[in-house]
Amino acid sequence: MGYGKLAKGMSEEEARKRIQQVMPSQIKKKEFQAYSSSVFVGSHNYPKINSGVLSPSHTGNPEMMDNPKAWYEKELNIDKIASLRTSLINSRSQDESMEQKEIAMARKPVNIEIELDKKPSNNGIAGRVKPVSNSADMKNLILGENPSVNRKIEKAYYDTDLKAEKAVTNLSEDLDVYKLQNAFSAGLLGEKDNRKIVPTRWSITAVDDHASKDVREKVKMYQELGETRYFKNSYLGNDFHIFLIPGRWEYELMEIKRPNSTWNASKRTFIAQNYEPFNGRTSYADECAGAYYAARLGALEYLNRINRQAKVLILRDVRPEYWAPLGVWIIRETVRNGFNNYEVVEDKTVKDLVGEKFRFQYSNILDKSKILGSKQSSLLNY
Repeated sequence: MGYGKLAKGMSEEEARKRIQQVMPSQIKKKEFQAYSSSVFVGSHNYPKINSGVLSPSHTGNPEMMDNPKAWYEKELNIDKIASLRTSLINSRSQDESMEQKEIAMARKPVNIEIELDKKPSNNGIAGRVKPVSNSADMKNLILGENPSVNRKIEKAYYDTDLKAEKAVTNLSEDLDVYKLQNAFSAGLLGEKDNRKIVPTRWSITAVDDHASKDVREKVKMYQELGETRYFKNSYLGNDFHIFLIPGRWEYELMEIKRPNSTWNASKRTFIAQNYEPFNGRTSYADECAGAYYAARLGALEYLNRINRQAKVLILRDVRPEYWAPLGVWIIRETVRNGFNNYEVVEDKTVKDLVGEKFRFQYSNILDKSKILGSKQSSLLNY
């Protein structure tokens, strides 16, 4: 989905003008040397898809251009993140290559030589994954060095009997999801006959889902949390209100999107909601989509650290300041980093606190929420 279609709170022309202010000048090179650490696989026209190598058009360090953790830690604003990402070139090919796989397997950025069939086109920011603007079909790709590969990913690559889901589960104990997303998308994981490249946006959600399922099974064996905890964290116009409630594992994400904003052109607030009970979901979380799985991973990682299980309610308030689609990493990192400080809810209920934080939307939230609307009671309530 293109940026213009997502930017419903402003005209497409206004959206393009704003993003063009931070985009780099038109890149005119057809041949260049660079360092790359990422592949990008589009979903357009699936299953006839292109796989690309992401790189700047120079030999400078590309790590900051594709590093959500560092973006969050340095508190970069939307303009800066968009500028970094749109400085990359997506050198596309319809053919899978071993060179692309080696880049996805490498421990650090790999020196490459690229030849394109024409100068890259600059189509502006687009999509629900991290934005990329410049793209062109690749004529030739040469590795300028022998990549130093990640040995754990290499081992999984040569284990052609290991299922992709199990590979992600095993690797997630030592590697962060961003490296796994790259490997999954490049077709490095899975049983031999089932291996194939996967669109980047799909691989992101698949890795979040697979990685969190294993953690969830551990969490479900822990003692229930003995108090209600409230956390809040914000980044780039995204406010996350996180409630951990005594009881067996349940999880719910609600996304509140303000009227007349980038994400909601209507005159009424829109609320997306998805939920899972103790035994999990049996269908895709279609309302919140990738955000559901990214937020769930962060919550489960925290519960695993404290060796407790709980009901988890996350309310994401998307304010008008969040005007550009940057990808679900912003949900993952803001939730992951949202558990540093908390308030113990003692003299009020979760419903009371939600009412204070969302006065005008309280009744709508209560009507849609499975956890807040539950009539079940924990023994801890008595």
